[in-house]
Amino acid sequence: MADVRFEQATRIYPGTEAPAVDALDLHVGDGEFMVLVGPSGSGKTTALRMLAGLEEVDAGSVFIGGRDVTDLQPKKRDVAMVFQSYALYPYLTVAANIG
Repeated sequence: MADVRFEQATRIYPGTEAPAVDALDLHVGDGEFMVLVGPSGSGKTTALRMLAGLEEVDAGSVFIGGRDVTDLQPKKRDVAMVFQSYALYPYLTVAANIG
């Protein structure tokens, strides 16, 4: 594992005024267990998608293992994400959906 850090990370979706994630400052240490909890629409999934590189970071930075990955392609981040709904690939096994 590696530590993860958000520094003033912000995501504003096109056509909206209010940020989905506003200046997030968060540090999760290597080996630390962390849970994101909040109501629907509070930015939990958006923050995770920013970490994985599936959402653009409009301001601020994202670090994995001390390396700035803010502008790094998702495939080069070595991050896997499992979504709540597996409907995208229902014909694949769990391992195949993750891999």
